[in-house]
Amino acid sequence: MQSIAYRKKYLVTESIGATKLHESYLVIDPETRETLAEIVEEASTGQKIAKMFLDKAFLPVKLVMHSADGHLIMEMGQPASLFSAAFTVRNADGRVLCVFRKKFSLIRPEILVEDSQGQKIGRIVGGWKFRNFQFQDNNNNVLATIGHKYGGFARELLTTADDYEVTMTADAEMALITLASVICIDFFYHES
Repeated sequence: MQSIAYRKKYLVTESIGATKLHESYLVIDPETRETLAEIVEEASTGQKIAKMFLDKAFLPVKLVMHSADGHLIMEMGQPASLFSAAFTVRNADGRVLCVFRKKFSLIRPEILVEDSQGQKIGRIVGGWKFRNFQFQDNNNNVLATIGHKYGGFARELLTTADDYEVTMTADAEMALITLASVICIDFFYHES
């Protein structure tokens, strides 16, 4: 985990799949191109079949992050829901790191970040194009910026795979929460 937590920049790239019956992401060091971690969705056969017929927003999600050497780093989950989208993030010991709650907005995306007791620890706000986001603390200080990268005409047109560039301005304690926020942004705003 140390090699992941003490970085200032990350590239999170979503894998392109022919059927897209499960999600998969790589966390990469943008300077060395070294793979730091992999995030993979754990889905049952029934859930994979349901994805062919239902919108992903209505189905439960469980994603697991492992380091490049296979050690569990964190888990993220969202129960099946029609209206209130929320992701719970747990560390390798099962302790809740945070909960991401999507706020309804037609113009400016916003995600509230809460601790395990429901106290607000920050928020993620985006621009009206849903491409650039800032992770802010309760005093509106920027902890990280998350940019949705253009993947090229063919990739943007033919797939839902996305790439994100993350720049940390905060300490390493928020690195895992910030990486989890990238996945939540992808699920909330770019998986359609």
